[in-house]
Amino acid sequence: MTQSRAEFKGLPRSAPAAILQSLPEAMKFQGKRKLIARVGARTGVTRLVEALPRRPSLLILNYHRVGDAEKTPYDCGSFSCTAGEFEWQVGYLKRRFQIVDLDAAVEIVHGRTKPRRTSLLITFDDGYRDNYETAFPILRAHGVPASFFLPTAFIGTELLAWWDVIAGILKTSRNERVTIAYPKPAELDLTSPHRSQSIKTALKLFKLPAVTDTERFIRELESACGVERPAGGAERCFMNWDEAREMQAGGMAFGSHSHSHEILGKLPYASQLEQLTLSRRILERELGRSIFTLAYPVGQRESFNDETFQALAAARYTTAFSFYSGVNIPGKIRPYDVLRAGVEDEDRSSFRLRLALRAATRRELF
Repeated sequence: MTQSRAEFKGLPRSAPAAILQSLPEAMKFQGKRKLIARVGARTGVTRLVEALPRRPSLLILNYHRVGDAEKTPYDCGSFSCTAGEFEWQVGYLKRRFQIVDLDAAVEIVHGRTKPRRTSLLITFDDGYRDNYETAFPILRAHGVPASFFLPTAFIGTELLAWWDVIAGILKTSRNERVTIAYPKPAELDLTSPHRSQSIKTALKLFKLPAVTDTERFIRELESACGVERPAGGAERCFMNWDEAREMQAGGMAFGSHSHSHEILGKLPYASQLEQLTLSRRILERELGRSIFTLAYPVGQRESFNDETFQALAAARYTTAFSFYSGVNIPGKIRPYDVLRAGVEDEDRSSFRLRLALRAATRRELF
């Protein structure tokens, strides 16, 4: 298929749906995301969808770590992509989309500006050191802005976040299987082929609303695994404030990711307000500018609630970003639930097709 973008300029808005209906049934219903994307790349469907008009919307991609996941003693699942893949992705995004900075994205969120086509914002959560050492040089070389949401308790320290603590315990245990009882009984297979999946299972359990005593969860995991939690220091995980200030001077923006990365929806109102207020105060002191944006820790629908919205307003945040995927359509954006999509586990075919479909249809189709 050799259609050019010009051939699709006159297509009605229903064209993307019509094209999708023409996809082979095997592409729509057989296999998983990567298989569909690879078939799309081989058959030319991806190029066809990329040539469709990109409809007015705000599309936000979210990253965590960039680098070699196999080298960390902690959570491999925190890595969004390798440095090489990030270099390719940034170049691809720059060629195909209008990339906006955080201020411009906030203007779209609040309806003060209206994009004429798909605007794209790049964000990072957690403030890992590789955001500075690996991602920032790539972004700067391409002249592309990005926004980084920081959990202020970790910046400039050698502390470990709870997900890295949990992964570290499970990685160092010599037990082949362990059983935990809190918050509900679960058996974790720690044999080599299954350890990674068991780490994901443990992290999902930790995020459940029933886990209100996080220290109890980690203590019981230590006991079941027969090892103590990692003390940190094997690698400095998080950037420091000098690095953040250098990134800011280089065109990057910053927002809050709470103070200690607690899942806000689990906390009473007063604790939520404290997390939000303290984080904002530290960010403004260290970076020398006003902070009005937050990315929810974890970011799923159950990670925040109506009390969170009240706390955000009381702490003078205007905009908050979730993380359960989706496309933001002007006029329908909720300022305290701005949608972001992850890029984890995507090869280049999947990255291209999913972006093209989002831009053309303003929906998550697969």
